[in-house]
Amino acid sequence: MNILPKDFKIGARTVKTVIAASLAIIIANLFHLQYATAAGVIAILSVGNTKKSTFKSGKNRLLNFLAAMVLSVILFSILGHSVWVFGVFLLIFIPYSAACGMSEGIAPNAVLVTHLLIAPQITPQLLFNEFLLNFIAISLAFIVNIKMPNFQAELSEREKRVEHHFRDLFKRLSFIMAKQTEQVHFLHKVEDLELYISDSLVLARTHMDNRFGDGAGASYDYFAMRATQVEIFREITEILLQIEVTVQKEQLTALAQLFKAICKNYAKENDGQALMQQVEETLDTYRASDLPKTREEFEARARLFQILQLIQTFVQIKRDYMHLSQERQQK
Repeated sequence: MNILPKDFKIGARTVKTVIAASLAIIIANLFHLQYATAAGVIAILSVGNTKKSTFKSGKNRLLNFLAAMVLSVILFSILGHSVWVFGVFLLIFIPYSAACGMSEGIAPNAVLVTHLLIAPQITPQLLFNEFLLNFIAISLAFIVNIKMPNFQAELSEREKRVEHHFRDLFKRLSFIMAKQTEQVHFLHKVEDLELYISDSLVLARTHMDNRFGDGAGASYDYFAMRATQVEIFREITEILLQIEVTVQKEQLTALAQLFKAICKNYAKENDGQALMQQVEETLDTYRASDLPKTREEFEARARLFQILQLIQTFVQIKRDYMHLSQERQQK
């Protein structure tokens, strides 16, 4: 009989938390600190999912610690050491910490304040003891998170897949315009790409939060740009599928050629300048064409103009991304 839950597993973060908590207690005992086990509890609360979250949490806990010590010393010195005074402390400390964005420091620092509560007298040695407990635990939490997985290779592969999927979708879109088939299947493929980019963004964010270098957020910026583009692409698709292929055939042919050009030139390094010029030329062709003669032609023409404007936005997003990337490389 298996007594463990089905999804039971011991992950890397669990192992790191165990190491940090154990070492915190051992080191606190080596320094002959009072309440050494409190260092272990604080270490457990301090080990985050990423380097940046651990660093931010630790910084906030230390700042929050100073506020907790100052407030508790004032209250205990004036009103005495009692549970009711501790309640007054929490009544002030909790909303103050929340308002300052340091809620993660409430629980561990409240535990440290209980040491002052039960102490017969608050001395500089006791306050230093509490600081060391906090500092040792937070330092170890950061140290065990120094070694984090590097997802850059996977992110680079994901970037290539996204570009491949986009090229494939533009190629299929020109085919669907001509045949008006596989529309439902095509929309499912767009949804799949949206989910894939969304998952990639999560991975890129984790990678960025585990790195402190200038280029740590490059992949995140890339997938954020593609996420915006895929939303626009979905809108383009939904509008295009409303147009009858028998209406505005000449304009639809020009649009199909534009899709093929995007498919051909779609790449991470492409700055989109040539594509933007082709979009402008297609718009000029539309403007110079004869006015629509029927309601159906007018509605189709309006939708085509809307699609071209969305394509302009689609390409401009890439141009803005390339411009920002070049600026960062120059700094």
